[in-house]
Amino acid sequence: MGNSRTYSGLMVGLLMVGLLTGCTGTTPPAVYYTLSPMEAAPSTGASGATTNLAVGIGPVKFPDELDRASVVTRSGSNRLEVNEFRRWGGSLEKNVIRVMEENLALLLKTDQVMARPWERYFQPDVRLAMDVRQFDGRLGKHALLNVTWMLVGPDSDTPLVVRRTIIQEAVTEDSFDALVEAQSRTLAALCKEIGGIMSARFISP
Repeated sequence: MGNSRTYSGLMVGLLMVGLLTGCTGTTPPAVYYTLSPMEAAPSTGASGATTNLAVGIGPVKFPDELDRASVVTRSGSNRLEVNEFRRWGGSLEKNVIRVMEENLALLLKTDQVMARPWERYFQPDVRLAMDVRQFDGRLGKHALLNVTWMLVGPDSDTPLVVRRTIIQEAVTEDSFDALVEAQSRTLAALCKEIGGIMSARFISP
């Protein structure tokens, strides 16, 4: 009888220790990421805007699988990995748009770059619409941006340019930091392509 009570007490004690250990938690803390805009070349300095081109960004469509706080990666052609402890610091869509605003403002040397919805007093000379098909990657391998985009003039809904751009950037390390850095580079490459066409059509004499 005494042995039975001792055994029961021991089991209850072990169970409580297990529960307390679980409550103290071994769950790793979440890490938050944000995309980075391009940096100005040292030769350009911090000079002010030199053009008056007004650029409107929007609408921008994102795939449903990226409409989440967690960073999404690929482990196969048809398999996605949702990383609960690697998260975006805010909306990924808004982060992409903000970075593109800053990149295009730098490339086109204008302060007049604004995302939808813009105020009535802002009248863009050219509008950029985007349909993002893919914006993810594989750890240690590459980041991939697949987007269809178009430029629309101020007085018409007829596109001036329609193009599909696929950009792949190598990921040099098997880490989320390296992946996000590569994703930022894909956006920079896209903005250089778009900015070059905008400059030729709307700025160059």
